[in-house]
Amino acid sequence: METYDVLKTALNVSSTRANLISTNIANVNTDNYKAKRIEFETNLKTALDGTGFKLKSTHPKHLNIQSEILQPVITENKQTSVKENGNNVDLDTEMVDQATNGLYYQALTAQMNGRLKMMNYVTSQ
Repeated sequence: METYDVLKTALNVSSTRANLISTNIANVNTDNYKAKRIEFETNLKTALDGTGFKLKSTHPKHLNIQSEILQPVITENKQTSVKENGNNVDLDTEMVDQATNGLYYQALTAQMNGRLKMMNYVTSQ
């Protein structure tokens, strides 16, 4: 898997995370609603560290990651509820996650733009 593909997947995950956070915030007062999360970075780190998977590369300059390993996983927080109505959405946590995800998305777009500029430069030479 190439760097471009990893960045593209990470951007999609960040976009999905933004939607999940918005859904969590919208349901902050819904009875028995459980907050949802998306897991991706842990799998990416494990794959990049080589601590969890034996991978095969078809080209020495490719990242040694198979795309099926980097599939994001959406989970529901089954922990105890913070409210009497069974809802476990913590608005403060959601707001922090929203800000963090926004910064993450900006960093990814900067990386993607740099990658595309480099590819454009190389192909124009």
